[in-house]
Amino acid sequence: MNTLPRAITAQILVDSSVYHNLRKHWSGLMRSTRRHDLSAAHHLLYLALLGKDWRRGFTCPTNRRKLENGAYYGWKLFRALAMLQAPLREAELLAPFDGLVTPAMMEGIRKRVPTCNPYNYPADQFTGRNFPFDAYIVTAAGDGDESNGI
Repeated sequence: MNTLPRAITAQILVDSSVYHNLRKHWSGLMRSTRRHDLSAAHHLLYLALLGKDWRRGFTCPTNRRKLENGAYYGWKLFRALAMLQAPLREAELLAPFDGLVTPAMMEGIRKRVPTCNPYNYPADQFTGRNFPFDAYIVTAAGDGDESNGI
């Protein structure tokens, strides 16, 4: 699934005011000097909270020489996903959101965003903007509570 259904997004962002406050805050961050302190993981978290396809923010390295020298394994996508899934990095991820994003919201996103290991996906599986995995894990019932290990 490439986007989250509104019903699931509503479970994470408890009411519409949280959604609007989050968008307003993010817009302010993008216009401030604090934007330079944001990492790819912060952008990924923001897009995931809104239920958008966060994968669109990443482009696979295509330079053959760089790929041969290990650039694929250091790709920001894999580092951002690892940071999102790491409980020890939670405070660092939540800091720019100034309390708008709670640990409970973060846990809701962690359950739905897959964990991806670069050793499970060869670089040639990423062509252009095609990814070999979905942006979100959602069960048929839509609860998204299954294991997120890919």
